[in-house]
Amino acid sequence: MRGAVQSRIASSIAGAKRYLLEQAADGFPEARHVMTFPRRAGFSAESETQSTDVFTRAVLAGVLLDAAELDEDGGFRDAVRAIARREAEHVAGARLRGRAGGWSYFPGLPELPPDLDSLSAALLLFARAAPDLAPLCAGPVALALGRAGPDGAIETWLISSHDDPADRAAMERGVSLFWGSGADVDVCAHFYLALWTHDPSRYAKAARLGARHVESRQRADGAWEATWYHGSAYPAVLCLRLLRAVGGRKEAMAHALEHLRDSARPEGGWGAHETIPQETALALWAIACSGGEVPAAASVRAVDCLVESQLSEGHWRPSPWIRMDVGRARGGGGPVLSYGSATLTSAFCLRALLMARRRSIAP
Repeated sequence: MRGAVQSRIASSIAGAKRYLLEQAADGFPEARHVMTFPRRAGFSAESETQSTDVFTRAVLAGVLLDAAELDEDGGFRDAVRAIARREAEHVAGARLRGRAGGWSYFPGLPELPPDLDSLSAALLLFARAAPDLAPLCAGPVALALGRAGPDGAIETWLISSHDDPADRAAMERGVSLFWGSGADVDVCAHFYLALWTHDPSRYAKAARLGARHVESRQRADGAWEATWYHGSAYPAVLCLRLLRAVGGRKEAMAHALEHLRDSARPEGGWGAHETIPQETALALWAIACSGGEVPAAASVRAVDCLVESQLSEGHWRPSPWIRMDVGRARGGGGPVLSYGSATLTSAFCLRALLMARRRSIAP
């Protein structure tokens, strides 16, 4: 029986790798996020339809690098390294030349400023796959750090006094009408993790201050509240990766681990109302990022949830990932725009299965 289960896991991993490599060969077409921003709502882009894939592909490349590091297949590792380098060049080519913040999630939308999360995704990928491209982030990083509060909190939107006045007015109007302002803990964790990964000696002081800010924003139940993402597992991944990297408080990591373990569903997966493969994969990864373990019986059920929900083509159905609350500036009540990608969901699931197999917690 054990051999049969291991064979199922191996087959699941092989199918996911095949699907992801096929998507990579086509330039990850499914990872494109298309959204409508109507003029009647106050947006002013030349086209009401905006399209982007830069942020998703930056994150996706990092997840694939994680997966490759867990795999014993040298051919897959080599392929992923080449893919990650290509994706880094794609992200580098999307840097905005007219805005000091560097990268915007929807670069063609005047009301959406460059943001700290997009900068973080770019820098983290450059640090891992293309260090020669990291200098492209120098100006935006300096802008962000120059706006850090004494507690390490940094406003998400990167608007500079050096931006063109008309551009700056449009961005400020967007923040005022739609996006709202403030320091978001999920975004701050991503940024300080990117700084540490890029140059831990140079940014040690800043990253440790950022980690203390992240610890201060932990909820009483051990989780972190995400502004820009669905679910609780992805912000836990960002926060725990930072805390583990910089040597954050063990109490905070233990509290997060306890929350993750306690929030597992009876059938073994994770999700608010039902088991969701993406949330399950991210919860397993967050537990690993904390340095913790999943109890053996729970790991068997979680891995089964992932294997059984995989489609015959080798991928998983997309789950909501990005969350954009258009009414945030007004205190809520506006539409919440969501985005998910089957390609990214499948990469999350592949990484979790490879991690489970590597750590021998799979059945």
